[in-house]
Amino acid sequence: MPIGHFLNTRPSTRAAALTTAVQQAGWRVSELPLLELVALPLSESELNRLQLLTSNPVSVIVVVSPTAASLGLQALAMLSIAPDTLPVRWLAVGQGTAQVLQAQNLNPDIPMIETSEGLIASDVLASLPVGETVMVWRGEGGRELVQERLLARGVSLQIINLYCRQLPESSQQQWISLEKKSDSDFPNVVLLSSGESWRYWQRLAGARALEPWLLVLGQRLMIDVGQYTSRVQQLIDLQPAHIVSVLAELGSAS
Repeated sequence: MPIGHFLNTRPSTRAAALTTAVQQAGWRVSELPLLELVALPLSESELNRLQLLTSNPVSVIVVVSPTAASLGLQALAMLSIAPDTLPVRWLAVGQGTAQVLQAQNLNPDIPMIETSEGLIASDVLASLPVGETVMVWRGEGGRELVQERLLARGVSLQIINLYCRQLPESSQQQWISLEKKSDSDFPNVVLLSSGESWRYWQRLAGARALEPWLLVLGQRLMIDVGQYTSRVQQLIDLQPAHIVSVLAELGSAS
């Protein structure tokens, strides 16, 4: 018998490794993506900021996800800019993001903790003097905490919005099937990787949103979700090995 039923809510393009690891640990896994990433056209001002990297480079380019890395590099290629010729430091949130950049001969730094708090505390950003400029490749509306903290330190920001997030239509149909399951077969652990996924989970699950244990990424989301339930556990990153270890703790405590 499986230890429990885990709901993997990562985007479909990023779910496979986690699903395999959790299944190998003895859990049943259902996949229900809560976020779909849709590329956005760059505005004229964003294209100008990217073009100016060749003549007036920023100090650091922060890349928040593999999707941001891929789309940002595509934009540079469209502008005939070779990223490895830019005299900037690259800061990648997570190993997956770093791998996309490394494929272009870049050597990004990676924060110890793959959250907004971890980004802010990273050596690359913590050591920036007042007046330095940071460019952030992100999804629309993402990493607002990073923006607030850096501006408060006197750092200048250039935001490049490369994609938006939405709840996949297919997931709404999948949820109808999951919701019909008996209590004994209903997922008892759900992964929430961002504030957006938490909001979409509430919209989708409604009255059942707080029934399972919720694994949440980062302290800020832990505080937000903890206002509604005690069945919440904080993650320090989204690496499959870490999530499996947290699930093992939950399984032994149940």
